[in-house]
Amino acid sequence: MFAKRIRTAAVAAAIAVSMAAPLASASPTAQINSGYTLVELAPSFVGALTSLGVAPSKVLPGTLHQRIALFPITGGRLDASNAKGEVPHSGGLKLTSATTQVIISDFVIDTTASPKLTGIVTANGSIVGRIPLFNLALPPLSLPLTLPPGPEQLLIEGNRVTLTAEAATALNGAFGVTAFTPGFNIGIASVYANY
Repeated sequence: MFAKRIRTAAVAAAIAVSMAAPLASASPTAQINSGYTLVELAPSFVGALTSLGVAPSKVLPGTLHQRIALFPITGGRLDASNAKGEVPHSGGLKLTSATTQVIISDFVIDTTASPKLTGIVTANGSIVGRIPLFNLALPPLSLPLTLPPGPEQLLIEGNRVTLTAEAATALNGAFGVTAFTPGFNIGIASVYANY
């Protein structure tokens, strides 16, 4: 009985201490609600497509005007302490030649490891799968990110976009060429996320 009372007292004391101790402060996380990512396609990329007889066009609700593509953000989260997170998008791009159509869509910016953008690849109506399409070179960020109480807009501008080895292989295979190489400059992306 005495031992039972000691155990009970010890448990009660531990609960009291844990309630009195300050809570560990978690880093703020931005719950992203909407926004868009704008990509300025590099002239060299557009020129390479043209030389191959490949015409780019939009996949709704994305837009494409000359060399400017825009893709709506559909949600996501971003950790302010380290800028790690995922940001999904809707829309995409259609790449069409005389005999082949490749659609890259449903982009996800993933910064949880090496920053990259993945997408679903469809070739002539058959889904190839979700593959890493582009590597992202983020501009220098001041961490932790400043996240005022929402609703606010988080801007990450000047992200250099280059082609991944997986995407180069998929595009070369689909179009029967060898022109697409890993590291090929795609352009500059800017993220405008509402949270």
